[in-house]
Amino acid sequence: MNIFAICYYAPPKLTPQAIQIGRQLYHLDGKVTMLHGQDAEFPDAYDQYPDFFQRVDSLCVHNPGMFLKGRLLRLARRVVPTYGTTPDGLGRWRALAKRAALAHIAAKRPDVLVSFGMPMSDHLLGLDLKRATGLPWLVHFSDPWAGNPFHSGTPEVLRINAEMEKSVIASADQVLFTSSRTLEMVMSKYPNAWRARAAVLPHAWDMENFGPAAPQAAQPAAQPPDARRVIRHIGACYGARSPEPLFKALARMLERQPGALDGVRFEFVGPLQKIFLASAALASLPPGLVTLCGQVPYRESLRLAREADALLVIDAPSASPSVFLPSKLVEYIGARRPVWGITSPGTSADLIAEWAGSPDACAAPDDIEAITRMLRVGLASLEAGVAPVLPEDVAQRFAPQRVSDALKGHMQQAIDRSRAG
Repeated sequence: MNIFAICYYAPPKLTPQAIQIGRQLYHLDGKVTMLHGQDAEFPDAYDQYPDFFQRVDSLCVHNPGMFLKGRLLRLARRVVPTYGTTPDGLGRWRALAKRAALAHIAAKRPDVLVSFGMPMSDHLLGLDLKRATGLPWLVHFSDPWAGNPFHSGTPEVLRINAEMEKSVIASADQVLFTSSRTLEMVMSKYPNAWRARAAVLPHAWDMENFGPAAPQAAQPAAQPPDARRVIRHIGACYGARSPEPLFKALARMLERQPGALDGVRFEFVGPLQKIFLASAALASLPPGLVTLCGQVPYRESLRLAREADALLVIDAPSASPSVFLPSKLVEYIGARRPVWGITSPGTSADLIAEWAGSPDACAAPDDIEAITRMLRVGLASLEAGVAPVLPEDVAQRFAPQRVSDALKGHMQQAIDRSRAG
């Protein structure tokens, strides 16, 4: 199969899109050309696949950036709120990428067109190419577009993004989402005939970066020199995805039992917004209980995940059941470690409970008392020294070759549906 993929962020950029979609394309059985951007916004720290562009052909289009920047951009958005927000700031890149894509398609005649978002400009480019070439088109959403609870904007911005989403889904031959809740949320507002073209494809981990397959019973992690149990959060904390609920829960535990956390360290691997470091709860904690490691290369983050006693998911609070499946949670499962979640009920909480075999491994971000109970249960389990039995069938659901093979199957469905008219 000759595949033309649109994915703005590509390895070695350290972004969720480059990691997850790069992983799926790397393992895909087919001839893949990846149209991607190039800018300096994110570091080149994703070092999982040094041979990525030996297996996947690169069609790189430099991003000239938005015409207005800084103060002028802020002023422009006061006058024209839709500037750079419908759907994002990649409009100039999209115009350049369209010319490069049409030339490639004319020369190489791919069998199928695939676009991955976010950024959602990838899908608008895919829509342009679908209309220009008639190629079978598969659309993959890592997050919802219109109706995303974490995206705000004026009524006009929200309306235009909803219209864009509708145009994309109406024209796509196959539509993929990373969770069943996301599929239901998005497709419930469209005709049943459109819904029939939608399916779920989860994220994947990559076992090659964790060494040999782990047995079903996770082995106790190697102890650090100070013999503390290490609970790690790997990834960025920003915006509503705040560590403050954890800090407050730890402070509450120490108020009630000063020695409760003597043998434990909570470690953050990845960037934290400076505002979180000004937390009064964090300042009240004893030195060494919470440590900050900063960002590390991707392979190093995988090693740290494998060596942790437990891994921590922190999600933004949600008033309704969360539809999101964080790619980091899937990677935690690939590491075969216990996972604890500060996450609202929904997709993440369901998966963590399934992996742990108990709902006690999760607590909502806005319920500090529930977080303290979750921590007590988890720490007691670690203290007991009994390796948990983690369900290997759950881990295999997200195995990279399985997910990539499923992606190829969905591409074939897009081709068949396009041919059938």
